[in-house]
Amino acid sequence: MKKTLIFCLLFLLSSLLAALEVTAYVNNSKIGLQDILKYTIEITGEDANKVDEPELPNLTHFRNLGSSRSSSSSYSIINGKVQSNFTMKFTYNLSPQKTGNLMLPAVKFSFKGKQYSTRPIRVTVVEGSTEPAPPVSSNLRRNPSSSQNLEDNLFLEASVNKHQVYESEPVILTYKIYTRYNIENMSYAEEPEFNGFWKEDIFNARNVNFSATTLNGVRYNQMLLRKIALFPTETGELEIEPLKMDIDIYISGRSFFDFGSSKRYQISSKPIKLEVKPLPTVGQPEDFSGAVGNFEIKSSVSKQQIQAGNSLTYTLEISGEGNLRQFSAPKLPKVNNLNYLDPEITTNINSDQISGKKIIKYLVIGQEKGNYTIPALQFSYFDTSTSKYKTISTKPYQIEVTPGKAMNIVGGTAQSAVRMEGSDIGFIRSEFKLKTFQPYYSKLTYWLVWLLALLTIPATKIYAKEYYQLQSDHYYERQKKAKKILRKYLKTAQQYANKEDAAFYDAVHTGFSNY
Repeated sequence: MKKTLIFCLLFLLSSLLAALEVTAYVNNSKIGLQDILKYTIEITGEDANKVDEPELPNLTHFRNLGSSRSSSSSYSIINGKVQSNFTMKFTYNLSPQKTGNLMLPAVKFSFKGKQYSTRPIRVTVVEGSTEPAPPVSSNLRRNPSSSQNLEDNLFLEASVNKHQVYESEPVILTYKIYTRYNIENMSYAEEPEFNGFWKEDIFNARNVNFSATTLNGVRYNQMLLRKIALFPTETGELEIEPLKMDIDIYISGRSFFDFGSSKRYQISSKPIKLEVKPLPTVGQPEDFSGAVGNFEIKSSVSKQQIQAGNSLTYTLEISGEGNLRQFSAPKLPKVNNLNYLDPEITTNINSDQISGKKIIKYLVIGQEKGNYTIPALQFSYFDTSTSKYKTISTKPYQIEVTPGKAMNIVGGTAQSAVRMEGSDIGFIRSEFKLKTFQPYYSKLTYWLVWLLALLTIPATKIYAKEYYQLQSDHYYERQKKAKKILRKYLKTAQQYANKEDAAFYDAVHTGFSNY
């Protein structure tokens, strides 16, 4: 009975020694929206060094920027027995996503069949930063700011060139960063989704390039980060979500041996609201294809006289500012005995992403002899400067079709199906000859290549066998080299023998000695 009791006590004691102690804590229970919260899980025990990094649960109001780990150990001797104790610390850098009283949920994990859990932690998040602001850059200290708050000395500005637009009317969105600190590194933490917009990037900074500027009487270092062209695809009140960035600020050392440090903050732009009005239905032309902006058109034809069955190119160029990528090409007016293929469209956009030109090439095929008129082509767009629809047109063209071998081309055929002739497009050949196809296996070269390939097989085997024997059999290798040496000296001896020279005996002796 006593033995059983002692065994149970020892088992219980060993279980307690093997158990882990788990705690969780934060560096501050009250932080600012621009601050980084350090959340640490500390695990202590004899086997703590064998525990994998715990996986955080879904953090609704925090973003995990990454983690780090550290360890320490201690040893003690009790009753002549060495006991070890390890402590593992897993630290997570968390960025708050909203203000208020937020909860960090419990972190759970299992080790050696036993479940462990931390306690939930409540954190209060306020606007700005609760930590002391870092020192201002030395080149800006002569112009002190009236505020020492972080958000007044480091901020991200988002601006648009207009707040009220029509659907598909381009809006230019610009992001700039202003700082009075020494920025060591910066990166995008979270980008807007731009829901309800078609987006085209105009500029995206690749290198850090600050320039001095004055804003409300205060000197800052300013940098243009991004410039984007947005085309609203929905109507109503649309919101551009904030852009968030992680900023590492360098803090210089206080002594000769202090090399300084960096501290990370998160900043974000303010959301922007746009009022997007629908295009008016009153006065909308029947041929309106969605063009919004301010445009001009011009046209040309490659030639005005063709033979029946041949073609010419009708080129339409639409240039200006607006949604050049988002409207379809106008259709040429129908003319009897003139057939049109699907146009080839090229859109050239300038670096500002809102201006450029759309070049449309129509292939016109003459079907029968006669004089024809391609009427003026009309193009309708919504002019955002006047908030009205406008219709502009090209001039008509007289086309003469002379007798020729007419060919019937079905309308709607793609121009890529028509062979190019010179610089014009779609020249149709009515006479052509097909080459007689000769199978490759009926040619002599084909069989010669096969014969050479077959002959290389035994030659390769013989070479491989000889190479393997030279590498594995050193006696065989020495024998082959000795034969070469003997032949060399016997050849020399033969030359001396033909001359009846006494050097014959020396050559023979040397050859057999080296052999």
